[in-house]
Order: sequence, then structure tokens, then C-alpha cells
Amino acid sequence: MSHFRPMLMVSMLALAVHAAEPLVVVSPEGPVTWTGGTLDENVSCEIAKGSIRWEHGKASTVAFKGFPTNWIGQWNLLEVWLYSPIMRPKTRFLLYIGSENSQSDGPDYYSEQIKLNFTGWKRFLFPLERLHVTRKPIGFQRITELRFAATGFYNTLNPAAIVNIGPIRLLQGDVPPLPKGPRVTEEEFYHALNLDLKGLEDVKTAVKKHDYTQAGHAFAAYLKQRETPRMPQVWNDRPTPEQRNPQYNTHPADEIVAHRLTSCEYTHQFGDRIEWLINPTPLTYHEWTWQLNRHGFWKTLVDAYWQTGDEKYGKEFVNQMRGWVEDCLVPVTGNGNVPFSAWRTITTGIRTLNVWPDCFFRMLGSPVFDDDSIVLMVKSFYEHANHLRTYPTRNNWLAMEMNGLFHIGVLFPEFKDAQEWRDYAIGRIYKELDLQVYPDGAQKELAPGYHGVSLGNFLGLYNIGKLNNVAMPEDYCQRLERMYQYYMNIRMPDGRCPALNDSLWGQTSNVLKNGQRLFPERTDFLYAATYGAEGTAPSFTSVWMPYAGWAVMRSGWDANALYMHVDVGPFGAGHQHEDKLSIIAAAYGRKILTEGACYAYDSSQYRRYTLAAAAHNVVNVDGKPQHRRGKAEYNVVEEPLQNRWRSNDIVDFIEGRYDEGFGDDRDQTVTHYRAVIFVKSQYWLVLDVLSPKDEKEHAYETMFHLENIEATVDEKTQITRGLDADVANLAILPVKSAGLTSTIVKGKEDEPAQGWELRSGYYDKHAIPTILYNRKAAGQWLEPWLLYPLKPGEMQPPVKSISMTTPKNIELQFADGRVHIVELTLDGDGISKLSVIQKRADGSIESAANVE
Repeated sequence: MSHFRPMLMVSMLALAVHAAEPLVVVSPEGPVTWTGGTLDENVSCEIAKGSIRWEHGKASTVAFKGFPTNWIGQWNLLEVWLYSPIMRPKTRFLLYIGSENSQSDGPDYYSEQIKLNFTGWKRFLFPLERLHVTRKPIGFQRITELRFAATGFYNTLNPAAIVNIGPIRLLQGDVPPLPKGPRVTEEEFYHALNLDLKGLEDVKTAVKKHDYTQAGHAFAAYLKQRETPRMPQVWNDRPTPEQRNPQYNTHPADEIVAHRLTSCEYTHQFGDRIEWLINPTPLTYHEWTWQLNRHGFWKTLVDAYWQTGDEKYGKEFVNQMRGWVEDCLVPVTGNGNVPFSAWRTITTGIRTLNVWPDCFFRMLGSPVFDDDSIVLMVKSFYEHANHLRTYPTRNNWLAMEMNGLFHIGVLFPEFKDAQEWRDYAIGRIYKELDLQVYPDGAQKELAPGYHGVSLGNFLGLYNIGKLNNVAMPEDYCQRLERMYQYYMNIRMPDGRCPALNDSLWGQTSNVLKNGQRLFPERTDFLYAATYGAEGTAPSFTSVWMPYAGWAVMRSGWDANALYMHVDVGPFGAGHQHEDKLSIIAAAYGRKILTEGACYAYDSSQYRRYTLAAAAHNVVNVDGKPQHRRGKAEYNVVEEPLQNRWRSNDIVDFIEGRYDEGFGDDRDQTVTHYRAVIFVKSQYWLVLDVLSPKDEKEHAYETMFHLENIEATVDEKTQITRGLDADVANLAILPVKSAGLTSTIVKGKEDEPAQGWELRSGYYDKHAIPTILYNRKAAGQWLEPWLLYPLKPGEMQPPVKSISMTTPKNIELQFADGRVHIVELTLDGDGISKLSVIQKRADGSIESAANVE
């Protein structure tokens, strides 16, 4: 059931009112007093003398005192009489009915938004049960405040607006059925069009006669004959019977015609009329309803109609579109960003940046898309534009919202507001190229999937504008280059992105090819996209992104290269996981160290798992995981991070620190410092320094998620190895095995879940071995780990021994006689100096590298 409570506006006394005596709440004749308005004896409605003249330019609020505060009785309708001398559809104000609850934080009230989309007197009837509810009002037995407000609540004061307020009464009567959409009236819709444009003469003539049926026919005829603006495909591009594909698969479209609709991988069989606001999923997965209302399946219907000529597909699109517009009324109060809503701003933007324009323009000349349906859909486009313009949000949502708004502004220049919609959308997006994107190219949510969403929408504005010769800022396209560079920076050897935050393992090849088309000189994009088959090799291998806080260590650009991603950065502006200091690794053609990735946005234990530290390669302290969620200061950075990053031909080095607290109480007793050293083309050394502020014993649990079917741990040495045959595996060698215990968890389903990885879809979970290393220690503790990648067929690391010869030296002896020595100096809670010395079997020094 929808959470929206649409208001009912009645212009005549048509509602059956029962015998209960009306309760006068406000009357211009008294005895109620008011501030913000003046008595106007010259403007009266049919049931009372005089009115309260409210000039918005003089007072933003009209507030009443002395009105009846107990509205409990036989009354079920609130009657409000308003007079508007001039139609001002852009002007809105709020009817605020306070019912303050001392047990609730913030104002508690009932409300309705009112638009000045009428002239003369209008009688509004609001069923009390449908008033919009904010927080927890006490109830109608105790009304504490009554006012009209022209500011706040997403409203902008119009100083030219004048409203006369007549009587306000409580009545008893039949509650009418919910109104059908669209909300925009015929008068308001045609008022919103610039009827002085060439080609709209017949529309203007019909409107003057108030013949809106004829106006609709004339407007539909105008839309069909105009050549611009356009989408990439329009109705007269439709294939001829000779051009159609006789092998076209109609099964997906047939499922839609049968009302078997799929959203979020869950299919539901609807009846004769689709119920757009239900949620049949077992866990009431809100995304199911929201994504159903993106209408991606309408394109499937239109595709089938184009390729087969069978009108049943076109008719089904028209029927579903009409049903949706009638049943899903645009909210009059609030942005619609609530469960069971068809008008979330992200959903509204997604519909209008692709599906709706595509279907509209491809169906426009079809006989099954009748004139009334054409006009109905354009009316809804108008409501979409106003909704997006009124309620913009931020981050990737804003990119989709503004892309949708820009599309409407470009494709329907007949609206008087079209230019303003375009200017506003492109202005916001142009600013977002800096506000939403770090100088190192990372979108601030720090999720590769949502980085792609923002990039795609930034590009969407550019493409539709270019197609229709709409001027864009000169450097708009150039400012996107760093967002493509981002993909090359984080690209794994198999061409995928690491599944950071709410992302899966998405491919980078297509997006980098698109980047090279936009920036032909970037032949390195093409090289990365084609695995070196084309283009020129990038000028770098390893890279540090100082705003995202990501270090990428790689041995080369070939498919067998060694790769590690280290996250030492901020929490992110949205879609965050508890993953600071986590690592992901690949080697010899395969990912070998993974993480949980991203589960569907439901309420299951798997969703909680992927959000939590348990799904990442980090450290728990005293049984408590990382807990940054809810602390805004951890989310973004304004300046580049100062973490030490060193990279040369011998080693890469990155350090990071987690001191934001563990557990629900954000216990900051222990700081976790992690340094990662990549000894080029060989292995990684992970150095964890755990520094408590007290001398008590603390428990530390270090987690590693292996990309394996099976793994084993040696009880004596505590060495963990992946056991998958004929592919690369990872060996984890604890340098300090004494006192260390270990457990492998795989596919644990009960709460809390653990040992899972999501791969190709938000439900596509795979059980993976997760090694949990546990130790107890007092005082500062250094825990070094050697992560050694094993080539296909290599089941044991070529390591004879690894040990700490002194509290500051780690010595690694190989089976072939080589010796590597890592000398380090602890200072405070981290490492101040470090050197890596590589000796040949004969004892001579092969290389040495220092980090200070």
C-alpha cells in the first residue's frame, strides 16, 4: 500500500455531507485571530462574508490563534476555501496542522501542500485520514498549531503571490475514492506551454475556447510532425516489415504482456491491472518496488513492437503507461523518497533519462499510441520535471535526477520552464564534476559501480545535448577524463574493478574504450581495455590516489600480473562498508584474495554481513569490528591524505591507520596501523601494528577471505593455502606463529553470516574459505604476514623459513638459498623507517630499498 496520502480538491459542493453540524475552525468573521494577513471585505466565498488577504511578499506565514483544538467527533473532512486572483502554478504553500508530541524529536504535524494552479475561489476537501503525517503527532484531539507557510518544506516564497483565505471547517461526509493521475489540470498544463511557438497555433485556438479535447489532438499532431528535438531513435526509424528480424525472441515481451514482471531478480504474477506500489518479496525488499517503477521492461515491449509489428506489444506499453500515470500520483508533500513509492527522486530521474523518452519517441507515430495517451504521457513528463526540479539530492542520485530533468528540458522545449530546467540541470552537474569527484578522479562514494553511475549520467547530459545542439560548458567533456583515468588506475589484471563498498566486480574494458573515443590521444585507455592488443602501454604500473586513499600495487599490465588494492581512505559519501585497511589481491590470471562484495539492499543477514568488517580483510579488536557508520567526519576529505606512499622499481609501500573506534561504542582504546610492502613481482608483506592505550591484554582477530573452493591451514606453522587445482592460489604465512590460533569459516548462514563472496549478481553468493587468525597480547604488538602468490600447479610457497631474527628484523629464506631481510623501526603507533634487502644465494646483495 502506498504511503502517500493524496489530497482531494473539490471545486463544487458535490460531496455528500451528513447531518453532523460543521465545526467552524477559522472564519474571517471571527472570533479566531490571525497574524500575517488582513481582513478583506471585498472578496467573499458563497458561505461566508469577507476573507483574509495574504500577500506573500509582506508575510511568509499566516498563523491562527483561538481556534478549536479538539477535532475529534463525527467529522472526517477538513474544508478549506481559498481564492487566487491569478494562476501561479509554480507557487506552493503548506497547510500546517500541528499536534506537538513531547516524546518526539522535532515538530509533529499533519500537512498538505497547495499549489496556486487555479483562479477564483476553490473549495478544498481533505480527508483527515489522508493528511500527510510527519513524525508522531498526538492526534486530532489536540491540535496545537494552525498556519499556512509559504517558505520551508521545499517551498520558495513568491512575493507576487496573493491568496485570500476563506472559512476552514470540519465536516462529516463520504470519503471519496483516491483521485486518478495526473494531478496537473488541463488549464495548468496548457498554461505551462508556450503556445506562441510556431506550430502551436491550433493548440492555442482550442485552449482559448477551453476545448481541451481538440487542444490535445492538435498538440499530438504537432509532436508527430516536428523533426527536432529528438532521441537517437524516433518513431519513423521503425523497421519496415522487410527489415524486421524473423528470429526475434518475443518471450521476454510475452512475459510482460502476461503481467509476469521481474524486478531485482524476483518475478511476480500480477492480475489484470498492475499494482505498482505493492511489494511481494519475502523480506519486503524495498528496492523491488522502487526498481519496478523504473519501467525498464517497457523498452522490451517497444522493441518487440518494432521488430514484429504485433500491435499487442505496443498496446500493452500504452495500457501500462496509462495505468501507471493514473494510479501513481506525484506526491504533493515531500520528495517521495520513502518505501513503497513510485516517485523516489532517483527513480524519477532514471525513468526520464532513458526509458520514458525512448519509448515515447519510438511509439509516437504508432496508431496504438492515441492522442489522449500521448498528451497524458507529456503531462506526466511535466510532473516529472517539476518533481526533479523541486527535490534535488546529492551524489550519484543527483547525477540521475539532473540527467532526467535535462532530458525533459531538451526534448520538450515547448514548456515555458524548459530553458530553466536545462540551465539548472547543467549548472548543478557542472558543479558536481568538482563537488562529487575528487581531483584523483574518484567519485566520493568510493564505490566503482556508483562511480560508473555518475559518469554515465554526466555523459548522458552531454550526449543528449550534443545530439540536439544544446550548448554545454566548453570544458565539460574534458573534465570527465579523470573519471576514466580512475578505471585504469584500479583495473585488475582480468579487466575488472575491485568490488569496493556497494559494488560488484564490474568490467572496465567497455568504459575505457568509450573513454578513448572521447579522448583519442589516450591510447593507454585502449591498451588497458584490450589487454595490450591495441594502443600504447600506460606510463605507470603502481599508483596512489591520495583523496580516495587507495594504493594499487601492480607488477605490470599483463593478465598474469601481480596486483593488490589497499584501502586506507575515508568511509565514503554513501554506500559504505566497514573496510578501512582492507586488501584485495590477484596474481597469475586470478583473483586470490577477495572480500564479501555487495549483497542486495534487503534486511537479510547477508546484507548485514557485506556491510560489516566481517566481510573484509581487516582486524577485529576484543571481538569488536570497525564502526565508522554514522560519523560524518570520516566520510570525505577536503585535502589529499598524507599517508606515506613510496614506489620504485624494487618495492611499493603504503601505510594507513584505523583509529575511529571498534564496536557499537566506538572503543578507541586500540589503534590499528597497517603497512603493506610489495616486493615487486614476488610477494606482499603486511605489517599490522596494534597499539593499545592501556597495558591490558587484548584479543585480535585478523581475517583473510580466499578466492577458493577449498583451503587448508597447517596446525603447526599456521600457514594457510588455497587448494584449487590448476589455478593460482594464495599462501598466507604468519611470521609470528607462536600463540596464534586459526579457524576456517566457509558459508556460515546463521547470524552473523561469514565466509561468503558475491560475484556476478546481488544474490549470487558463493561460499569461500575465510581464515580467522586469533591472538591475545598486551602492550604494543607487531603482527607481520607474508602473502605469497602461488602459480598454477605450485602448491607450496618456495619459502624455507620466515622469522623475526630480532624484534626489528624479519628474515625470509627461500628454498633456492636467497635471503630477504626487512629491517624496520617502530615509532609511536606505526613504522617510521623500513628497508628491504634482497640477497642472492651466494650472499651478495641483489637490491636494497629504503622507506623513511
